[in-house]
Amino acid sequence: MKTFSIRRRLLLTLLAGLALVWVAMLALGYQKAREEIHELSDARLQQAARTLLVLDLKRLGRLVRSEADAHDLPDSEQADEAPPLAFQAWNEHGQLLIDNADAPAAAFDPREGFATRTLEGQAWRSYSVRDRKHGYLLTVLEPLAVRDHPVHGLAARMGQVLLLALPILAALIWLTIHRGLLPLERLSAAIAIRDARALEPIAPAQLPGEAAQLVAALNALLARLRQSLETERAFTADAAHELRTPLAAIKVQAEVALASTHEAERRQALQQLIAGVDRATHLVQQLLQLARIEHGSGHLHQAIALDELAAQAIAAQADQAVQRGMELSLDAGTPGSIAGDPAMLRILIDNLIDNALKYGRSGGTIEVRIRPDESGPVLTVVDDGEGVSAADLARLHDRFFRIEGTSASGSGLGLSIVEKIAAAHHAKVEFHSGIGGRGLGVSVRFGEA
Repeated sequence: MKTFSIRRRLLLTLLAGLALVWVAMLALGYQKAREEIHELSDARLQQAARTLLVLDLKRLGRLVRSEADAHDLPDSEQADEAPPLAFQAWNEHGQLLIDNADAPAAAFDPREGFATRTLEGQAWRSYSVRDRKHGYLLTVLEPLAVRDHPVHGLAARMGQVLLLALPILAALIWLTIHRGLLPLERLSAAIAIRDARALEPIAPAQLPGEAAQLVAALNALLARLRQSLETERAFTADAAHELRTPLAAIKVQAEVALASTHEAERRQALQQLIAGVDRATHLVQQLLQLARIEHGSGHLHQAIALDELAAQAIAAQADQAVQRGMELSLDAGTPGSIAGDPAMLRILIDNLIDNALKYGRSGGTIEVRIRPDESGPVLTVVDDGEGVSAADLARLHDRFFRIEGTSASGSGLGLSIVEKIAAAHHAKVEFHSGIGGRGLGVSVRFGEA
């Protein structure tokens, strides 16, 4: 199975998300800074144009000559000065009247206001205003590259800050994740050192809510395992106890047959030996049946008609009922069908009929009844035998329980098997009196478990 590190995945995911947010913030900051600088530069262009507009052409000429002299200064003396703005003056016929040294070669554009133009292979931003008194158009220009330079510088400084902060934040995130996962590591260590037989609840201290849910689920699983193991131990102990008696009887009969010198006595001992083997075989079969039912519910999705299944079970045991002079009948209404495993339900009905045949009176009556109910069909098997005392009635749920004083052979597992199959089919088993208030009645109510 492929595994992955939660710590590494969280770290990479958080750092990737943080980097994406930073890139988005840097792009947004760059855009906002660019817009602000362009607005300030446009205001500067407009202010410069209105300032130059108060000068006449002679004064503009003197300004151009002074700028030309400034260009002749050494570079070191020009370094601290802001780059001068380019300007042009045009008459109303589109003739260039005057321009300074920084002005590009440009065609006449009579539009007033702001404009973005491409001149001499680069982008320029211009603002034009007309002098109504002297009749000329004054245009102030600035290369857009001059504006973008501080924006790029600001973005570079922001990027440097973010790059310097990224390793620090990565270390803080890693430390936080590491500390957050420490309870899981302690939990893993506590589980790793446990013995396979240690099924006590896990109780580590200071767990986060998510880990507490995991521990609660593990403790619930451990509780189910503990209960299952206890049930298995009890089942094994009971089975060993119940098998001891028939095996001891078989050994005794074998010894009698071996020591006997009379043919009739030897034959009787061998017959008892065979009967003991049959009882032990029946017990083992029921134990295996019970084990299979407890470890798998079979195919519970088939639609089954209970009346047809009960008729088959009655037909299979009709000979045994005749031998005991008992009347075995089916009284079915309109029960409909249920979803279940036909093989398991057949075992349930067989065990109920077999139990009635063993403990009912000779020459008595056994009825198999099927009735519809609000939650589902009810299967009932009743007899008119001696019945069960109130004290024993409560113990019919116990495994290997057999009523004292009865001569009927059995393992005491038949009704346990019935209850297990009923539980697998979401049904409830009830014990009550039988026909006419006599005997025993067992009802299986489907849909009520």
